[in-house]
Amino acid sequence: MMARPAWSGSTQRTTMPSGPLDRLLAVARGELGQGERKDGWTRYGQWWAERHGKPDSWAHAAWCDMFLAWCAHQAGLINDVGDFAYTLSHASWFKQRGRWGRMPKPGAIVFFDWGGSHNLKKIDHVGIVEAVRGTTVITIEGNTANRVMRRARSMAAIAGFGYPAYTSKPACPQPENWTEEIVKQLPTLRKGATGWDVKTVFYLLYARDYGLNDGIDDTQFGVPMDDAVRAFQRHAGLAVDGICGPKTWAALLRAA
Repeated sequence: MMARPAWSGSTQRTTMPSGPLDRLLAVARGELGQGERKDGWTRYGQWWAERHGKPDSWAHAAWCDMFLAWCAHQAGLINDVGDFAYTLSHASWFKQRGRWGRMPKPGAIVFFDWGGSHNLKKIDHVGIVEAVRGTTVITIEGNTANRVMRRARSMAAIAGFGYPAYTSKPACPQPENWTEEIVKQLPTLRKGATGWDVKTVFYLLYARDYGLNDGIDDTQFGVPMDDAVRAFQRHAGLAVDGICGPKTWAALLRAA
């Protein structure tokens, strides 16, 4: 069984898109592959507990909604998206504001009921809609298989959608090309590299269906990761050299 991802250091960004929806999705995409520790701890839960003066036990609690609050806070959109740990309260918050419905669209907060009802009291899980492809909704979700992952979901499992107003603006002007700005701060990695940045590449590859076999050390850039990077580069139309440089980082950080 593949090991759970650990934290790859800070993913705080100094730059991101200026549009509110793009800002939120940029933050969420940047967390793909992150997950909980073996004891269930996440920094999303820790952040939420500290923000609300809750006991440290909250840092080990179910974190799908706290992940969304964290992303919204990073994007300067928490007043639009909501600041919740409990999915039922979050869905009710949208409904009370007349921002609830059954129409999927990018940027909507999607609430799931695995039993297939539209009953708010039976909501099990939450994520954010990244794209809509026919009857399939592409989402980014926290606490799914203990990680942040991109999922393809059927409307049959969706209880409804909350629609953020997306009125908040960033605190200061942001550059247009956020990906270029981010990757300037990331190291160039190749076979033989080790450490947390390698772990980040490992789980970005995993999130894009280029995962490595079970038992591979996710902090070692060995032959298996070199092969996976080359396969991803080939699919992305990049130079196939097995090196995770600016162009490969940028492709990994974009939506698939």
